[in-house]
Amino acid sequence: MTDGASDRRWLDAAARLASSALGSTGAAPTVGALVVDPGRQLLFGRAATPPRGSDPAELLALSEARGMTEGRTLYVTLEPAAHYTSHAPITDAILEFGIGRVVAGMLDPDPQRAGQGLAALAEAGIEAVHLDHAPSRLLNEGYTTRITKGRPFVTLKLSLSADGMVGYAAPGSDTLLGAEALRFIERERAAADAILSGAARAEIEDNDLRIHLDGLEGRGALRVILAGARDIDLRRELFAAVSGIPIVVFTTPERPLTLRPGVEVIAVEGRHGRPDLRQVLSILGDRGINRLFVEAGARLAESFIAGELVDRLHIIDTPVELGRSGVPAALLGSFADRIAAARFSQVDRRALGEDKVRTLERR
Repeated sequence: MTDGASDRRWLDAAARLASSALGSTGAAPTVGALVVDPGRQLLFGRAATPPRGSDPAELLALSEARGMTEGRTLYVTLEPAAHYTSHAPITDAILEFGIGRVVAGMLDPDPQRAGQGLAALAEAGIEAVHLDHAPSRLLNEGYTTRITKGRPFVTLKLSLSADGMVGYAAPGSDTLLGAEALRFIERERAAADAILSGAARAEIEDNDLRIHLDGLEGRGALRVILAGARDIDLRRELFAAVSGIPIVVFTTPERPLTLRPGVEVIAVEGRHGRPDLRQVLSILGDRGINRLFVEAGARLAESFIAGELVDRLHIIDTPVELGRSGVPAALLGSFADRIAAARFSQVDRRALGEDKVRTLERR
């Protein structure tokens, strides 16, 4: 016999295992799976979704535990599929391996399929349990958003100086943030499927939008640039090493762009040369982008927030004062009023060296 507390501990372990795969699974959900004898507290197989979602985590965990699966419990962060995807139904493999019990941390987010996997297992005589498990839902907030809303889950980062500036106004300035805050941003990039910035902000920061964390340099999140009224400077760091990590530039039909080979240009409707954000997000969703990390300046942040397109907001407060070299947050109007009107509430606050990050989510 097992109790709910034991089940949650094993699901916690499955979610921790899968969390390192965020940003690497492509359009597939991020799943952790464990094959366990919970009564004796023995683990026989474990797996997380591999890069590009090439194999289901459940199948990998079952294969690792081959010969030890009869009557065991399979803990999985997402309900196993009972339908054909790029693979045969996972429920068939679970039956084939003789699993006796399945505990899932969340149901399939597709309303047409939610509960079908567990129902198929129950009909076959397997004890099938759904535990509403917050870490499992957190793992797949991006996948869920794409399935239910047709767009990625959007996390927006905004830096705010002590004198109310949201960044430098011109290229060539020192970085605004300290080392710990920069590492925080790198971790957010690594967990995303795509990283988006406005062309003007990318030029000012001369930012390549790549991941520089040890061991994760090869993780290639799609780099997305929104063209604006200004010309794009191809001499900037962003375009210096195009090969290997793709770049997509969104523009409007009235402002066609011809860029170097390796840079994809997509024209969507917009105003004043600025692409329509809903169309941009819809295209990214169609391409299987589950999690989008936005590094915004004042105007782009205002557009995302006003359009109610931000799911999570990281505001990094720094003690640095920029004075006349900065872009005033007043471009956003009353910043606090904007956040309140967009129905955000603070869920976390932590120190990052001398900087601090406030995390807000839409209510």
